[in-house]
Amino acid sequence: MKRLTLFPKTFLASISMLAAMIVIAHGLIYLLMPAVYLQQKQQTAETQIADLSRQLRGQSADDMRQTARSFALRHNVTITLTIDGRDETFQGFQAVNIIAEQPIDASLVTIAGEQIDPASIIIRTTTVRGSAGIVSVKLLADVESVNQAKAATLRILPYTMTASLLVALIFSYCYSQFITRPIRRMAKVTTAMQQLQPDAHYAGKGQDEIAILGNNVNRLYDNLRRTIQSLERENAHITRLEKEKLAFLHAASHELKTPLASLRIMLENIQLGVTPAAEREQQLAESLATVDRLAAMVQDTLRASQTAEQAVARQKTLRVDQLVEHVINDYQLLASTRKLVFAADLTPLKVRANPDMLQRVLSNVISNAVRYSNRGSTISVRIHHNVLSVTNQCKPLSTRECTRVFEPFYRLRQSRGKTNKIGSGIGLYTVKLLLDARGWSYQFTPVKDGMRFIIDFKY
Repeated sequence: MKRLTLFPKTFLASISMLAAMIVIAHGLIYLLMPAVYLQQKQQTAETQIADLSRQLRGQSADDMRQTARSFALRHNVTITLTIDGRDETFQGFQAVNIIAEQPIDASLVTIAGEQIDPASIIIRTTTVRGSAGIVSVKLLADVESVNQAKAATLRILPYTMTASLLVALIFSYCYSQFITRPIRRMAKVTTAMQQLQPDAHYAGKGQDEIAILGNNVNRLYDNLRRTIQSLERENAHITRLEKEKLAFLHAASHELKTPLASLRIMLENIQLGVTPAAEREQQLAESLATVDRLAAMVQDTLRASQTAEQAVARQKTLRVDQLVEHVINDYQLLASTRKLVFAADLTPLKVRANPDMLQRVLSNVISNAVRYSNRGSTISVRIHHNVLSVTNQCKPLSTRECTRVFEPFYRLRQSRGKTNKIGSGIGLYTVKLLLDARGWSYQFTPVKDGMRFIIDFKY
């Protein structure tokens, strides 16, 4: 059997409860109404006999007759006064049946001289002292209407029950629709959220529990999407770093292969005696220089391989302007040998970063500016609006060269000659890895008569 969904379940549960309540209510009405009505009539009879006694007390016989006649007509009861041993009856209704709590002597139930079958009459008796002596008073109240009301109730119950069930049916349908509509809408929205649809959103109104639940689901889904997007970005970043590492290792192996081959040839020539004795000292010196250069390249390669991991480790708040001043002082001697002048305009700037990482970035950028600037020129270093710019005067690079300087082991043409062996070729590549890992944007662009390196510390 197919399982019922939420709406049919809610509808059947509500209509079942309402139907049970209707049947129970009608049954109680049918069973309790006669008893309650009879009790009310008895209380009314007690009140009436007490009221009649107060009115008759102290009156003459004629006044008692007049009062009893008026009271019987006004309250639709039968009153019997026993004056001087004779019964005088004042009737407010016609034929009656008598219902008594205890068996009643038939001789007592006589109205207008006629014997009456006790069936539906409430009888209350008392005595009153009048001006002519003690007078016995009997009050008979008709309760035949109780049986009539019970029969009328029995006839009308099927109609009221049918009408009540119809109202309950309509109410249950509307109630079930009202209750289940937001839940069905939420189920539809959560299904869309399960499929990670970007526009999935529960539009809940009000301050009830369902609206609060919908808002919580929206916030949870927004957090989930942001987390997924962050993981996707991180995964893309890690994938890119892995590709860069592979490219870096490939470039490193290629860069190391040429000097190693040259070193091997020189050492073999010396070993085999091919090199003249006069040139052996020179070739040995060149071999040692090559070994030193290879050792420096290996050291730079090892440091570069750890750059991305160290970029976001052990961060603390740093003053960029103070670090820049410290780096400028370190390169002041080298700049003075080439008659270079630093023009610094540094506004205070605080960032959170790894101290070694930021020191290495600033050192690479400023050292490149010192090494490649025209002799006797000015190097401008400026910090403004969270942006560091280093501008030096030199021959501007082409667009292609500006892109390739960030590749591992790439050297500019003027640095490839034997007379100008500057750097290992991975300085700006290291800067690129550090800045990318930290999330800071950067640019290396040509300007009039020079180059400019820009680092934006906004994150």
